[in-house]
Amino acid sequence: MKTSERGIGLIKQFEGLELDAYQDIAGIWTIGYGHTGRDVKPGTRITEAEAEALLKKDLKSREDAVQKLTSEPLNQNEFDALVSFIYNVGAGAFQGSTARKRLNKGDRLGAAEALTWWNKATVGGVLREVLGLTRRRAAEKALFLTPTSPPAVVDPKNLQENSRAPAVESPPRRGSVAQSRTVQGAAVAGGAGVAATTIGRDSAQELDQLETDIQSGEVGEHGGVAQSEESDVETGELVAMPDRPTKHEVHAVQAQVQFALLILIILSVLFIIFARVDDWMKYKR
Repeated sequence: MKTSERGIGLIKQFEGLELDAYQDIAGIWTIGYGHTGRDVKPGTRITEAEAEALLKKDLKSREDAVQKLTSEPLNQNEFDALVSFIYNVGAGAFQGSTARKRLNKGDRLGAAEALTWWNKATVGGVLREVLGLTRRRAAEKALFLTPTSPPAVVDPKNLQENSRAPAVESPPRRGSVAQSRTVQGAAVAGGAGVAATTIGRDSAQELDQLETDIQSGEVGEHGGVAQSEESDVETGELVAMPDRPTKHEVHAVQAQVQFALLILIILSVLFIIFARVDDWMKYKR
């Protein structure tokens, strides 16, 4: 697939035509329609025909990158938008971008949204939003989502903002810390730990009280166990005595507590893992 005239027009619109070498907003020597490289030096001058030839040459590598790095079938508008995007940010940046990951999973709307995150550049050593990049990303997103059937015109002129700077992806943050899946996972893990500790402590106290009642010969509110009858030595009368739990019964209770604790911990760990994956896939952080 080749870039259409519409796609080339979009690139020309935002790159602009400069026949004399200049340094762009990021300090990179540039000429023609955003052409950079070792052949661009201070004092270099070209003709408009040479600028067209350089553009066609530069488009070839970007077109190859789009076809190599995407696994979903693309229509002409989607292809053109991605060529324009890579023309600005580079094939390496697109390869690791959230836009590409979403597109290759079939999430076209999510991919188009992720394109707009690349609207910042390092200017004077400071990373900041560049209005020209914001407008370029918006135009690429609109083109990407435009059906190929109806004709459309992209004709805003005389852009005053520089949109040639190498862009940096800046994904949005969640609205608040409480919305973070990781924070929610940590809260669940903490709650599970508290619950498990409470269960273990209550069980231990209950067993300890039961042992105390048995040794003292009393059955209080913690007793509640079956009783047996033994003959009193002095009177010869039958006296009710609580049944003493066997070691097997004690170990069974302890095993149940430990099992419940283990289940809570496993569920908490799984939730946190899910939260981290969810954050990475949706918010890339």
